Parts: sequence; structure tokens; C-alpha cells
Amino acid sequence: MSNLIKSMELDEKNHERLRQIIAGVLRDNMYSILLGLDGSAQIGGHQELYKLTDEQGNELTGGEIEASAWEYFHNESYDQHNSKADFIAELTFLSSEDGGRKTSARSGYRPQVKFEFDDMQTSGEQTYIDRDWVFPGDSVTASIRIIAVEHFQNKLTDGLTFEFREASTVIGTGKILHILNPKLKR
Repeated sequence: MSNLIKSMELDEKNHERLRQIIAGVLRDNMYSILLGLDGSAQIGGHQELYKLTDEQGNELTGGEIEASAWEYFHNESYDQHNSKADFIAELTFLSSEDGGRKTSARSGYRPQVKFEFDDMQTSGEQTYIDRDWVFPGDSVTASIRIIAVEHFQNKLTDGLTFEFREASTVIGTGKILHILNPKLKR
């Protein structure tokens, strides 16, 4: 498979898009298999209810598998459980034409984060979920780790919007989807 992808001679942006497509297809297929095990979808033309248990031996039935699978595969829980992130956010990078970055950003990028309710800015490390690179104009889900946790203690909520910047230049906006660090929750 690797040689086939190399033979396509994709540029960096299209190589990243192909990786995202493959990751999405695999994630969706794993989710469908788990739905089939819960009796909510067919596997190989058959729809049956299987008896499944979690790691503690508790039986998972009645939609619990579907809910757990959705959380795990679509809400990025598989990346969050080992994360040191403070929150998960949907980020939208401005296009180059709208004043955004001229080049792509790699996962681990650390722009300044600015919340509307406060003049304080803090460094916010962005770890992109399901991809390594983001291009101007792209939207992506990311885990964010901020430096000024104590300053923003008890001040953040799910749904809160923010800007991310390079110096005074706004290069994108974000919306908190889920706060992971309980110290930050208002």
C-alpha cells in the first residue's frame, strides 16, 4: 500500500488529505462493526445481537455499545484518554487571502489563545486529531493545552469561542467542544 501511495507522487497537502480519508474510512468501518455486534447493523448480511462485555465483565447491551463506539471513534476519546490537553476545540484557520497563515501548521503548533472575556493571552499547543498538518482555510478538531491554567481557572465553558494568533495577527478562531481539565470549568 505504501508503495502505491508513493507512486501517486502527491504533494504534501494532497498526501495529508489522502491520509485523512483513509483514517476516516477505517474509523467509520470500525464503528459499523461495533454497531453490528450490538445488533444495530448487519455484519456479512446477518443482523444478530451478540453478548458483549466490557473490561470489567459488565454486559454491554441496549445501545451502550453504540454510544460507547460513537464516543470512542467520533468524539476522539481514543486520543483524549492519554492526553494532557486542557480542552478539545474545533479550530478554523483563516485562508491566506483573509489574513491567515501563508503556510501549513504541524500538529504541536503553539499560537497564542485569546478569549473574548479577558485581555490575557496564553500559549496554546494544538494537537490535531486525525491529522498531522492543517492548511490555511482548513477546519480541524484539536486538543489544546494552555500554559495559563491558573489564570483561566473556573472561567471556561463548553461552547466558548476564542481567537488564536501569531503576535497581534488573528490567524483563526476556535470553539471549545469539551473541557478536559476540571480546573478550567466554570
